[in-house]
Amino acid sequence: MMQLLGGKKDEPEIKILAREKTRFNDIYVIKNGAHRELWFKGDGVYYLQSRMDTQQENPLALVYSRMVMASLLFCPAPKRMLMIGLGGAAVTNCLGKWFPKLKIDIVEVDGKVIEVSKKYFSLRESSHCRVFEEDGRVFIQKRKNQEPYDWIILDAFKSGSIPYHLKTQEFYQEIKAVLSPGGVVNSNLYGKGNTLKPRDTKTFLSVFPSIYCFEDDDEVATVLIATDGKRWSEEKIRERALTSQELPGSFSMSEVAKAYRPGKFQEDSASMFKDTISEEGFLHDVERENLQSSQGRRYPIINAY
Repeated sequence: MMQLLGGKKDEPEIKILAREKTRFNDIYVIKNGAHRELWFKGDGVYYLQSRMDTQQENPLALVYSRMVMASLLFCPAPKRMLMIGLGGAAVTNCLGKWFPKLKIDIVEVDGKVIEVSKKYFSLRESSHCRVFEEDGRVFIQKRKNQEPYDWIILDAFKSGSIPYHLKTQEFYQEIKAVLSPGGVVNSNLYGKGNTLKPRDTKTFLSVFPSIYCFEDDDEVATVLIATDGKRWSEEKIRERALTSQELPGSFSMSEVAKAYRPGKFQEDSASMFKDTISEEGFLHDVERENLQSSQGRRYPIINAY
């Protein structure tokens, strides 16, 4: 980031629009040419969280945002969606426009991220889009026996880590309990900076019978999709893409389908992520993970940008 701010004359104009330091994150909003970006800083390293095209030529400016749409191959007409981790609201903003009847719940633990997304990234709450300031797992536990979701997106990140309690077998079992039959779970596994993908895959397979890995050719973004149905063949995924509703922007569902990587990151020797509750109790551990600095992170990632 500091290299960008002192860049060459032919590079895009870089300007810091806002900085908010909270007990959870060190938040930067950056103007990067025609893009507006959300970054988290930790230990002197910057982690890109979201990107918005201010000229609205490309509504999904990040590779990851486009990979998320692979879920629509399995759930082409979502009615109720939950997103854990707000970021800059790029995905939910687009989905709200493309599916006007879609009911969207967003859960974000950091209130300043919510404020920044409303001020700089066009987040708008409405009867169809609700935002909850709460830990994602605590929210899920409260949703049991209520109206289920048919699409759940897991995208909660800090700078340099993902809260461990949002990665365990027990958490995925809680997710499954609030998922509609035939529903889809989408998990952001980051890119090259995440070496724990085989453990993620093993953990998901302990709860869901079918998983699908989508990853771009440059390995910038990896998305894992889990369902409770019979596993689809690669041919069926490509056929579904051909008949899927095409979405606005500079990509197609057929291109997304080409990013399917059958069997990738599936290693029998990988160990699962399991809850390890301390003597202080579950809620204490959740708070510790949400506040965690670089020391002792149980799910570390490195900056791939």
